[in-house]
Amino acid sequence: MKIIKLGWKNIWRNPMRSSVVIVAVLLGTWAGIFSAGFLNGMVQDSLSNQIELSVGHIQIMHPRFDDLYNPKYQVDKADEVKETLQNEPYVTDISVKSLVTGLAQSTRNSYGVTVNGVSPATDTLLAIKQYMTEGTFLTSDRRNPIVIGRKLAERLDIGMRSRMVLSFQDINGEITGGAFRVAGIFDSFSNQYDESTVFVLKDDLNRLIGSGQAVHNIRVDTDDLSRADEYARQLREQFPELEIKTWRDIAPDLRYIFDMMDISLYMVMVLITIGLVFSIINTMLMAVLERTRELGMLRAIGMNKSRTFSMIMFETFFLTMAGTPLGLLFSWLTISYFSHSGIDLSAFSEGLSEYGFSTIIYPELSAAYYLNITLLIAVAALLSAIYPAVRTLKLNPVQAIRKFN
Repeated sequence: MKIIKLGWKNIWRNPMRSSVVIVAVLLGTWAGIFSAGFLNGMVQDSLSNQIELSVGHIQIMHPRFDDLYNPKYQVDKADEVKETLQNEPYVTDISVKSLVTGLAQSTRNSYGVTVNGVSPATDTLLAIKQYMTEGTFLTSDRRNPIVIGRKLAERLDIGMRSRMVLSFQDINGEITGGAFRVAGIFDSFSNQYDESTVFVLKDDLNRLIGSGQAVHNIRVDTDDLSRADEYARQLREQFPELEIKTWRDIAPDLRYIFDMMDISLYMVMVLITIGLVFSIINTMLMAVLERTRELGMLRAIGMNKSRTFSMIMFETFFLTMAGTPLGLLFSWLTISYFSHSGIDLSAFSEGLSEYGFSTIIYPELSAAYYLNITLLIAVAALLSAIYPAVRTLKLNPVQAIRKFN
């Protein structure tokens, strides 16, 4: 206890230097944790938005449809499959649609798109509705309405109520198509999605491909995204003739981001901690060199090497951990505030949209991360104390006492 008390008193013998180190630790801790929270919020928001908008938790389709997108490969007995899914307790929403890939054409340009045939009256999983900026979503009171993205409208140089043509393959392999009129324009967080995705009524699309009841894709949302693989295994046992994929299979890029998120967060903090370690080593080494005569005197009057080593270790530990709680507190307060108000990055909307990120970021971080960061900084403090403490042990008491005489 005497060594601990002595170590605590020693760090306040030079208040200015100790305060600078404590503030550096505070700011480093805050910067590291807030950066991790910001990164986590950005990625989690993008992940949830993309899953909600286009991927879903589970998708069911014909085994050969995903490779060729040929409209003849339909989900057999789709009504029975849907009824079975509705009886599963873990299923929260179901979306049934027909799909084709084709060419969107205007009088000025053309572009390849994925055509989604949906039924707005019964389909509750149309997340695109919240991104509508002009017009309304599909209604059956119009002939061949279509909803397109802002980027596609710009590429085709068309606007509301403009006429455009969709060309695609029917179930017999023949090229067919139809004229559609723009009923609405959406602007989501992803430019790529806005440029390559259009929505039409399922009845209109099925009529053109030559199959009135065609269903190519059944999207299922569950009560727990992390259990999607488990639910998919159950469905594969019930429908062995169909291909059932989870979001991890459909979007491997999202799976990689999800799996690597924790590692990325800790890498940010480790890099900042390494910078703090060198700062602490430099400060403690200066303190040891300035106190050469004092340390030599302590050794000369009987303080053994283990106690001298312990004293320097405690001084470094106290110096580091004095700033850590304040850094954790400021980090928590900052993240808590911005998790509700958000950080507006509208000035960078074009760049963010290219990578599928929202312009409003809500930082978030789990409580376990704060505990782990505290342990990481504590370990870093102990490691940074080793070199100055070892230098202390190499002092010769007699030479140290005479150094400044």
